[in-house]
Amino acid sequence: MNPSPQTVRRTFGLETVRSVAVGVQETAFQTFAILIALKHFESGPAVKSLILASQAVGLIGSLFIIPWVQRSSIRLNHAAAGISFVAAIGFIVAALSKNSEIGFLGGMSVGFICMALPMPLQTQLLRQNYPDKQRGRLFSITILARAISAMAFSYFGGLWLEGNMEKFPLLLVCFAVATLVSTVCFIFLPSPKIDKSIAANAPRVSVFYSMRWLRDDAQFRIVIFAAMAMGFGFLPAIALRVEYLANPVHGISLDIGTIAFLTGVLPSLARMGSTFFWGWLFDRMQVFRLRGIVNLCFLAGILTYFTTPVYGMLVAGSIIFGIARGGGEILWNLWVTKLAKPEHVGEYMSVHTFLTGIRALIAPFFGFYLADLISVKAVVVSSSLLIGLSVIILIPLMKRGVLAGRQK
Repeated sequence: MNPSPQTVRRTFGLETVRSVAVGVQETAFQTFAILIALKHFESGPAVKSLILASQAVGLIGSLFIIPWVQRSSIRLNHAAAGISFVAAIGFIVAALSKNSEIGFLGGMSVGFICMALPMPLQTQLLRQNYPDKQRGRLFSITILARAISAMAFSYFGGLWLEGNMEKFPLLLVCFAVATLVSTVCFIFLPSPKIDKSIAANAPRVSVFYSMRWLRDDAQFRIVIFAAMAMGFGFLPAIALRVEYLANPVHGISLDIGTIAFLTGVLPSLARMGSTFFWGWLFDRMQVFRLRGIVNLCFLAGILTYFTTPVYGMLVAGSIIFGIARGGGEILWNLWVTKLAKPEHVGEYMSVHTFLTGIRALIAPFFGFYLADLISVKAVVVSSSLLIGLSVIILIPLMKRGVLAGRQK
């Protein structure tokens, strides 16, 4: 049953505002956390890897969010809001830790963990609150708002830090404020009431109950295998984007403003320009074929960005990354809505985010240490092979026709 027009309008409005806030938040993870660790604290590979891996911990923990919500009888939006509020506290702690690398690491880690934990809840809410034929388009518009926000904040944040890294705490306060805005939006998102008497009498299930779909759904299992290959290929390379430009050992060492432009502004601009196209394709194209196209775009971005330090190639690689990310973000958040029954979307998504977290936890360490011990080119070769494998795994599913028939 499709949601009412009022529910769609309210969800879309709140998600648009929240996306602006999330755009600010994501620059912390994509650009500024590693820049601050490298330039202010002079952190080694372990600390930088832990910062990037913290979001993976949140994704892993997201597997347990759905069972917790079911057992506690709390509304989906209220659970997401509570987790988001804890993230804001984490960013505030980091802002107060100007002279403490441990405090900075701890605060940012809490922030990134709690940014990732509500992912299955958000996907379930979007499945309930957006109609099937408009979900990709509506989500793409909010992604556009997110891209504009991230692009603007990357630019002005880079200017703010240029020449004076001591000013970074105010940047972290901005992340905390953005997270509080996201919290308020979650609070007011339409979410079905929970019948506490039914929930109290419902049978208790294992926190790993959602993992049964890997056993019971063959298509889901194949897509997850492809996603694991893609993740272990893509994530080490993406973790090195800032390091590659900022660390003199790689032979580039650009200034902070240029790094923010290449890793934040340009990709966001490209993502912004391609988002409507990807959303239109998502509503009309067989999802496995679309996944294959997006994976190949990521491969092209990696080969362009890391092949040579020529500035024009870095620009081209950043643009291709942004285009690929526009499609990848829509697919990452919504593809389970084309595979799972409506009532099981959150469970499917929690398995997806859990396994994303597993690979995201390992990949930054692999990328940083492989680059330190051998070279960035070794990361590029391994990443390219794995992304190619992910496309090959999907080929049998690409031939099966439209997936929309799986929506029951």
